[in-house]
Amino acid sequence: MIDTTKYEFLTAHFSNNERTIVTSYWGNADETIEITVKAEEGNKNWATLLEHIDIDALHEATYNHIRDQVTLFEDQVINVAKTRGLIYDVDTINSNMFNAVAKIMFKPFDAEKDKEALFMFKLSLFEVPEIKEAKNKELKAKLRKANSIVEALHIACEISLNNS
Repeated sequence: MIDTTKYEFLTAHFSNNERTIVTSYWGNADETIEITVKAEEGNKNWATLLEHIDIDALHEATYNHIRDQVTLFEDQVINVAKTRGLIYDVDTINSNMFNAVAKIMFKPFDAEKDKEALFMFKLSLFEVPEIKEAKNKELKAKLRKANSIVEALHIACEISLNNS
């Protein structure tokens, strides 16, 4: 297993779905090492590991490890997508984003093919605080009945101008 006089236990987590393999981390001032242990009764290394972490803490550490790995993966995917122009950060100035918005707003509208996009756009507009909190029921009803993205945007702007 590990020389516990030279290394201090840091953490451990299950490494497979069956919860039969554990990866443990040990360290000292100079290095950190990783040791894989089979979690089975009678295994001397497993017994040594259990002297440093109990089963409940091991399950909790596994949950946290998986959550952290998912977060890292998602962050990497988002960074790659931003780099490739597949998604845009609306809080930064990016000419590609404005090009995409312009194309979406003013592309020829096909009522049949684009009805789902129009529905989603209207839902998004109604989540904007200025529109959500607007008192003008007539304009809100008009927005609900809009027949194109441009018309919905026009009415949303009208609502915004009436609120200012």
